[in-house]
Amino acid sequence: MLALTSDTDDLISQLYDDMYKKLVMTAYTRLRNYQAAEDIVQDVFALAQEKRVNLLLHPNPGAWLFDVLKKKLMHELRSMTRFKAMLAKLEVGLTAELSAETASIPDRFDHLTEKEYNVLRTIYIDGSTIRMVAEKLGLSYETCRRHVQKTKDKIRIRSG
Repeated sequence: MLALTSDTDDLISQLYDDMYKKLVMTAYTRLRNYQAAEDIVQDVFALAQEKRVNLLLHPNPGAWLFDVLKKKLMHELRSMTRFKAMLAKLEVGLTAELSAETASIPDRFDHLTEKEYNVLRTIYIDGSTIRMVAEKLGLSYETCRRHVQKTKDKIRIRSG
């Protein structure tokens, strides 16, 4: 089993060296955000590490990585579109209200903390990535991602 792990780690390292830039550029063409593209590619390699047996058994590991990237991109784009549509449904002019420089949280978001509201606004209106917000707040990427998901869930529950 030790040899399998070592071989797989070597394969993943080699794939990372060979495929990273290609995967990032592919993701960038869809997202038009370099930081978000890098984040998704990092997620692809994290999944490759998790599912190393599947990767090792696949006849073309590079194609496996591109397939995972394609699925992650589709999920990300759908998620962004769905969430923006849900926010827009809360009320016409929501984007203008979110993007307005206000000192207080708008009433329809009064169930959110100031930090939750500002993170949401920074990601969905200002176009920052979760990684950029995490660095700004001094959080890990995963912690920030979980906070964003919980905030989105709060809004979904409240909006019905």
